[in-house]
Amino acid sequence: MKKYISVTICDKVESVGNDYNKGFRKCKTEELAQEIEDLCNQYDEKGYELASIVPIVQGQHIVFSSDGSWANSVTEGVIITFKAK
Repeated sequence: MKKYISVTICDKVESVGNDYNKGFRKCKTEELAQEIEDLCNQYDEKGYELASIVPIVQGQHIVFSSDGSWANSVTEGVIITFKAK
């Protein structure tokens, strides 16, 4: 049995928007949460405990204007690390 195992869940984004902003993307949070829960239960049964969950974040938009600028990002997945019990 390995001491640590890391697993990735990725590609959990969907394109949303309107005619003005067709490129907006958001995280499929319910689907991501269910996959995290399923993996945690599977690895618990195999003798591992959760060590960490780290988000995979991708920058999305940067807007500059005369009164400032802003940017946003979207979580597109996670890296989950399990440790042997």
